[in-house]
Amino acid sequence: MGFLRGFSIAMGASIYMLVLSFLNNKLIYIYLDKSDNGIYFIFMRFSMFISLIFGEWFRLSNVNIAGSDKSLIPVLSANNLWYSIAIGMSMVLAALVLSPITDSSVLGVPWRYLLVAVAVGVIVILRESSQSILMVTQRMMRYGFTFMLWFSVALVLNVIFLMVFKLGLDFVVAAWFFGIAAGALWAYFSVVSFAGLNLKPSWKVFTMSGTIGVRAWLAVLGMFLMINIHTFTIGPLLGKTGEGLAMVAVFSVCFRVFQLLQRVSNVSGTILFSHVVQRDKQAGFKMTMLVSRNIIFFSVVASLLGVLLGKGIILLIANSAYLMAYIPLLLMLPGIVAVNAGSVINNLYWGHGYPFRIILAPFWITIIGVTLDFALIPYYGVSGATLSFTIMGLVWFLYIVLLFKKDSGFHLHEILFPRHEDFVLLWSRLKLKLSGDTR
Repeated sequence: MGFLRGFSIAMGASIYMLVLSFLNNKLIYIYLDKSDNGIYFIFMRFSMFISLIFGEWFRLSNVNIAGSDKSLIPVLSANNLWYSIAIGMSMVLAALVLSPITDSSVLGVPWRYLLVAVAVGVIVILRESSQSILMVTQRMMRYGFTFMLWFSVALVLNVIFLMVFKLGLDFVVAAWFFGIAAGALWAYFSVVSFAGLNLKPSWKVFTMSGTIGVRAWLAVLGMFLMINIHTFTIGPLLGKTGEGLAMVAVFSVCFRVFQLLQRVSNVSGTILFSHVVQRDKQAGFKMTMLVSRNIIFFSVVASLLGVLLGKGIILLIANSAYLMAYIPLLLMLPGIVAVNAGSVINNLYWGHGYPFRIILAPFWITIIGVTLDFALIPYYGVSGATLSFTIMGLVWFLYIVLLFKKDSGFHLHEILFPRHEDFVLLWSRLKLKLSGDTR
């Protein structure tokens, strides 16, 4: 399956997921107050942090290993299952040890939500490690349906819990848990359906994953911290727990817009990664150059629409209580463009061995971000956080583009500006798609 074919399927599933995600978040913003919304946003990001810390290296190493030797897929599937179980058991034991000595809340979030976030993170490990195999074997329909099932279950449950029975945050968290679990089971058994049920893990293959995974772990951790550090600094820097959580909720609206605009680059980067690991380096450079310049164009156009329609978008995502997010959103838009475009180039280097000059950069950028947060958030609140995000994103983008220019030999205008033939190619592909041609 070619890049554009895989991209169109994944993008279709992504659009469906965005619609369900929008409806889901809209319900949550309407039926939960700002403090509960702040707690829920931190819960979501913390569960993602758990899955990244313990599972993202595993997912990315699966892509590398299965991409080079598909005969190892049954063993990888067994390793996925047992690794997830082992991490889950370890997390349960850690929770039992820590709960008697831990305060009732962390960053204003009750301890029970952090425990559920850990459970969600563990289930995400199984889902994403299974999806990585679906992606590299080009089973994109099954890959995409995983997201659709996950968000459909969560939305249906939230309609029941919030709209029908008027229940609260505990049940919103439960809805997310069951949605993730449904997606994970579908992804795992989708792999089993073509690779067979193999319950015998392989330590040899696991060590192969570890060799690749150490750099992958550093890479995803750095990116997560660079993008998410503000979620965890706003509350403490704004003092009172209730006020801090309310401002986290306001920031979450800006972050939802970022996630919306990031979706295209995420899908492009994910599909690009699976192709790059199977191609020579120069072909990977050319494909990345073509994708990145068009992602920049899309992101700039979308950001200009964000300037014009920002207040309407905020009302669409949340409600009038969050209109104060408009100025912070404007300050964040240049950073969104930078992170979107940089992420595509970043995936090229991830597909070619995770060089340290790439994977260490986000850690340095995060240090800059934390410094800016301490300087800006106490005085400018959420606007200070989004301004920090933009400065961080632009510095990182400048670094990664100049590095790509040096390594690829392309000129800056080739990397940054789309050409007429790009749009001609896209239009020809769309016409083929509309005519029913599956090429």
